Amino acid sequence: MKTDSTNATASDPPKVSRWKTIFPPARWVPTYEARWLKDDLFAGITLGAYAVPEGVAYATLAGLPPQVGIYGYLLGGLGYALFGSSRHLAIGPTSAISLMVGASVAPLAMGDPVRYAQIATLSAFVAAAMCIVAWLLRLSTLINFISETVMLGFKAGAGLSIAATQIPALLGIPGGGHNFIERVFAITSQFLKCILSSRPSVSLVSPCCEPSRKVLSKLAKS
Repeated sequence: MKTDSTNATASDPPKVSRWKTIFPPARWVPTYEARWLKDDLFAGITLGAYAVPEGVAYATLAGLPPQVGIYGYLLGGLGYALFGSSRHLAIGPTSAISLMVGASVAPLAMGDPVRYAQIATLSAFVAAAMCIVAWLLRLSTLINFISETVMLGFKAGAGLSIAATQIPALLGIPGGGHNFIERVFAITSQFLKCILSSRPSVSLVSPCCEPSRKVLSKLAKS
């Protein structure tokens, strides 16, 4: 019995001090190897090339200046690198958060861009405070009660909403509308009006239909 107890004790993982749990780099930095640096630099450059345009797009979705999205990725990623529990995750703004900020802040700002930025900043601090409280209460297990079907529907809806807001810029048309149905109707009517104008030869080379002209020309060549 004594031997079994000794073996069980020896097999237990070493205890980690509380401050190293709060500040994880104190655990993995001493074991970091120089040969990993090249791959980490390549991964960082790749992530930066992906995160910069994505952050700008998400800031636009939220109705904020483009640089706000870059700040969100920079500060959020730095904060998670210092206090996050995983070495393989990247954190930053998301489409869902951007859409929620844009939908909730716009009515309160009443068209004032300064007030809009102030309310958005306050919303960020409130969300951070809620995350700290959730961390203290260990509420991460609540995610297990959200079914995959709900998450799939949420992600599909967010994707369609983002597409409806970005397609006008891709096609070079004005767009418009205050909800998904209105945006789809506006995009469809404007695109068809551009293509099926009285002088198709002129409309296809006009600035608003330049992407369509390129697609049609590629199809003709093929």
